[in-house]
Amino acid sequence: MKKKFKIGELAKIKRIDAQTLRYYDHIGILSPALINEQNGYRYYSEEQFLEVDHIKFLKLIGLSLEEAKQFREITSLNEALRRLRIQQNQFEEKIAKMQTVAKRFSIILDTIEEKSCSFEKFKNEIEIKECGSIRGVIGDCQTVSDWFDFEAKLQELIVRFPNYSEVGHNHGLSFIYNEKYLHTTNDQYIDKVILPFEKEFRGDANVEEYPLGVCIVAYHKGENDKLIHIFTNIREYIADHKLTIRGDIVMTSIISSFIVNNESEHLVEIRIPLM
Repeated sequence: MKKKFKIGELAKIKRIDAQTLRYYDHIGILSPALINEQNGYRYYSEEQFLEVDHIKFLKLIGLSLEEAKQFREITSLNEALRRLRIQQNQFEEKIAKMQTVAKRFSIILDTIEEKSCSFEKFKNEIEIKECGSIRGVIGDCQTVSDWFDFEAKLQELIVRFPNYSEVGHNHGLSFIYNEKYLHTTNDQYIDKVILPFEKEFRGDANVEEYPLGVCIVAYHKGENDKLIHIFTNIREYIADHKLTIRGDIVMTSIISSFIVNNESEHLVEIRIPLM
């Protein structure tokens, strides 16, 4: 007589929870080879070791338990290969998606480290430097309708680039204010919003360029209600150096609640284009 294994023994050998094996029996994907009618003990055969491995494999390639059960009932080789090919394609799509997620994470973390170092080096100093253009999806944001149109642009782009990940979707968001913001830091003076995109998306019809050129550059770390202090310094800097600004103030979120739920750690880059 071949050796039979109790449910606990099989669970230990195959490193699977006994309750999971009971559930497998309940849904009919893997039932014991023998159930003792007197005491209700479940016994499994050595051949069922492979069946456990098969179920684990099917789950690993992305099948649900119901799909795995259906697959195990397939008797046609061609049909089995067709189903496995579908799973392979879906697996490759997931890999491509996760590669995009990993790239996005890398960009987010590199930007935070770079800008944090700049802040630590210059603190509240103000400098003038050449700034490249911001390329991304640009939207007006004075009304609810404007925001709806902006989100619609993003969704259109996602449809055209299905591997684009919305992880960190709003990280690096830039808000464009008009000149009045320089004196009040009142959000009612917001004009536009820009979500930047990496270069591979920049050929899309919804991705535009917002030129900056030579800018006043400063950083603010901490609560938004203290922004007025850095803008006071910027106004004095403009007056002392007799500078003429273009009229727009670009505020880019570097560290926000997306990263840490602590306003004292938040970091904003301020760029004010000059004439």
